[in-house]
Amino acid sequence: MELRNFQTDLQQGFRFYLKVDDLYAAYIVDVARPEYTVSTQDYKLLNYYFNHPTEIKWNPISFTIREVFSKDTPSSVGKVLMDKLTRGAYDYPSNIDTNRLKDLSKSVLMESLGTVKIQMLDPDGEIYEEWTLHGAFITSVKFSPLNYSSDTLTDITVSLIYDWAELDYKPK
Repeated sequence: MELRNFQTDLQQGFRFYLKVDDLYAAYIVDVARPEYTVSTQDYKLLNYYFNHPTEIKWNPISFTIREVFSKDTPSSVGKVLMDKLTRGAYDYPSNIDTNRLKDLSKSVLMESLGTVKIQMLDPDGEIYEEWTLHGAFITSVKFSPLNYSSDTLTDITVSLIYDWAELDYKPK
């Protein structure tokens, strides 16, 4: 990297897309990137302790979506998220179809969520890094509170768990 390009080559936190099936990437305002933890086990040899790695665990991530309502959009953000849940894994207790009972399984939740990718962009808007979350499904959906004393935008915070993440670096 040349010194004169250092300023333009810095990665900035606002240059990203989070791609999740049925959700508009423009409404997603933040996302945690994948992270992992290596667990260790202490082993004693004579009077000394040594640490050895035992497993790698990928930590859950979350992202926030701004709620936007428009006559031009086919559904609200909250409705899209509820559809992901009710598509194959859940029925409202008032609407159970005994001919087609749904199964709360990992595969159904993964399929309803779809592919999850975090794309990081360079200053020209080109993707240079892409995280793909494998085995991802939603574990929590939290709608922001409503109150008359604030004029802030409403949003939804979504938490995901996944089996592992793969980083694809795309140099120019």
